[in-house]
Amino acid sequence: MFNKEEEIKKDEINTIFGQQTEFDGKLKTKGSIRIEGKITGTIDAEGDVFVGESGAVSSNIEARKVVIAGKVDGNVTANEKLEILQTGTLKGDIKVKKLVVEEGAQFIGKSELLENKGKEMKTDKKSENKVEKSSKNQ
Repeated sequence: MFNKEEEIKKDEINTIFGQQTEFDGKLKTKGSIRIEGKITGTIDAEGDVFVGESGAVSSNIEARKVVIAGKVDGNVTANEKLEILQTGTLKGDIKVKKLVVEEGAQFIGKSELLENKGKEMKTDKKSENKVEKSSKNQ
């Protein structure tokens, strides 16, 4: 157990949802999580959220950093950075400070620039994006 003097490090993964794990509801954490199973509902993390290749998330996500290697169907707010890796798929709108989309990744939705660390948004820069794998070997 954590005592009051121990601080949860936001860079370290504190919780792992394995491939055989399914969760439906509101998930809130002060730390970081890795998802390899299925999650439905909402995810609110002060740390980072990593969706592994076997992860399937039908949820809105708000976190410091979000890395998607699996599938996410929902809106994402990344207060620092969102990365969609080559194997990742995101269907939903995003609000981000920084965005990285690897070649082969899929992103279908609208993007908004997150101006400050808070939740204030710069709304004059909106775009719709679709990035799909261009290789014939799928």
